[in-house]
Amino acid sequence: MKKDEGPGQVSLHEGWYRLYDEKPFFTRSDLKRTLSKFLEYAGYDLPQPVPVGFMMPDLVALRSEGNRRFEVLFVLGEGINSAVRGFRELAAAKCFRKDAADYVLALPPVSEHHLIEFLIEKEDWFFPIKDQQLQLWLVNPEREKVDCLLGWPRDDRFRHYFSNPRLAGFAGYIANKATEKLLKEEFGP
Repeated sequence: MKKDEGPGQVSLHEGWYRLYDEKPFFTRSDLKRTLSKFLEYAGYDLPQPVPVGFMMPDLVALRSEGNRRFEVLFVLGEGINSAVRGFRELAAAKCFRKDAADYVLALPPVSEHHLIEFLIEKEDWFFPIKDQQLQLWLVNPEREKVDCLLGWPRDDRFRHYFSNPRLAGFAGYIANKATEKLLKEEFGP
């Protein structure tokens, strides 16, 4: 499929980021249903999403505790191939809402190999995601489990609800690998 805009036709399947050979195991509806149950169990209300700047969140979660208000905006994707689009939408929302909310890309379980390639090996998305304080959650509808893989929500209450809160240590591993790669590029092997 070609995009016909002037002499430089660009294939929609060959862009500025890599596409991975993956087949979605779960639909966005499956993710939304599982994530909604998880968020309600964690004490969050799920109002109807409204546009935030240039994007429309797939799901919004709100919770108040005393004078503190927690808000989480979600973009749902079917796999690693939807990650760049999802993070781009979250970054657009953050331009309007600043640090008033947490910004989460929710994906189904994805290949660890593809994820590492996406974050640090073949592409370099780890530091931009971290710098923007975006989060990546993995949602498994089959097991009805949710985990935070990158970043951490402002509402520390989630640590009681994620199925494996120590999985966030994956970000430490990725950070070390990304730093190693950066140092090699700067100073050689």
